[in-house]
Amino acid sequence: MGIHSAISLNYIGSLSYIGLLNYNGFFLPTHLTNSVSKPLTPSVFRRIFFYWAAFWAIVSTIFSATGSVTHNLLSKDIRVFRLWSRIWGRSMTMGMAIRVKTVQRVPLDLSKAYVFAINHQVALDIPAVGIGIPCPFGWVAKSELAKVPFLGASIKNSPSVFIDRSHPKKSVESMQIAGERIQKGLSVAIFPEGSRSHSTQIQEFKRGAFILAIAAGVPVVPVTILNALELFNEKTRLARPGTMHIVIGKPINIDGWTRKDIPRLMGLVRDVMQGELDSWNRPNALP
Repeated sequence: MGIHSAISLNYIGSLSYIGLLNYNGFFLPTHLTNSVSKPLTPSVFRRIFFYWAAFWAIVSTIFSATGSVTHNLLSKDIRVFRLWSRIWGRSMTMGMAIRVKTVQRVPLDLSKAYVFAINHQVALDIPAVGIGIPCPFGWVAKSELAKVPFLGASIKNSPSVFIDRSHPKKSVESMQIAGERIQKGLSVAIFPEGSRSHSTQIQEFKRGAFILAIAAGVPVVPVTILNALELFNEKTRLARPGTMHIVIGKPINIDGWTRKDIPRLMGLVRDVMQGELDSWNRPNALP
C-alpha cells in the first residue's frame, strides 16, 4: 500500500471514529413516521434563517471543495469523493440544524455498481444525497455546475462527468465515459427530472439515466427525497430547521433489457418515487 493510500485510509478511519461520518446514519427498513407535508409558509424567522443557511452553504462548500480537490491530488482512491461528499453534506446540514435520515428498503450489495436515480426538489438535495448514497459514486451533472466556484472544481476532480445538453455530441461522449466507469464498478447518481421541481410531484424524466443503466447493464435504484421542500426553498427564500427524509428503494434489475424497455423502466422508477411521496403525505399510513 502506498503512503498516500495509507494516509487516506487512516484519515477516513479517524473521521469515522470522531463521529463526523456517523451523524446521519442509515436505517434499514422500514418505517418512517409519516407526516403530511407542511408548506414552508413565510415568516420573519424563516426568511432570516434562509440567509443564514445560504451563507453557511457557501462556507461549507468552500471548505469541502478545497479539501476534496487537495485530497484527490494525494490519493486517487475512488472513496475520496464520497468521503468529502459526506463531509460537505453533513457540515452543511448540521450548520442549518437539519438532520438527514435515510431509509434503505433493502440492503444493497456494495460490491456492485448501480445507477441511483433521484428526484430533485430543491438545491439542498445535492449535499443531502451525498450523505445518503452508501457506496462510492460519481455524479452525472449538468454542465452549468462546472462554472460554480469551488463546487465545479470539486466535481471536475472526481469520478463525475458533466452533461452539456446544448451539445448532443458532447453529451453522448460524457455518457459513454460514465458507462465505462460503471462497468469498472463505480456507481453513478443522476437527477432524471433534469432540474429542481420545487414540488412533491415527480416531473417528466429525461431518458439519459435509463439509457446509461441499460447500456451498462446495471440495476437502477430509485432514491426518493420526501420533504426537502418543507425545510429549504431557494425559490421563495425560506428555510427552517427540521429532519429531511430520504428513501433508497429496492434495485430494479434490468438484465436482458434493451432500449425498447426504456419507457417501461422510466415508468417503474417514477411510480416508485411517486408512491413513496404519496405514502409520506398520507395521514396515518405506513410507507
